Amino acid sequence: MQDHKRYTVRYRDASSRRLEGCFYAGDAFEARVLAMEEISYIKNHPNAIDLIRCEEPQPGLMAA
Repeated sequence: MQDHKRYTVRYRDASSRRLEGCFYAGDAFEARVLAMEEISYIKNHPNAIDLIRCEEPQPGLMAA
């Protein structure tokens, strides 16, 4: 089984407000698919997504 990480999917609605949803997924593409299934605005406007960010720390990287 593939490890799932937490991804934030940010999008703009019809009023240009930034909204976010968090999803546990294997990669960014899966997070996008989950967002499209869960949020009807994204399903109808997939190009409204402007960011998909992995929230899990990457192995071997240390914060300064």
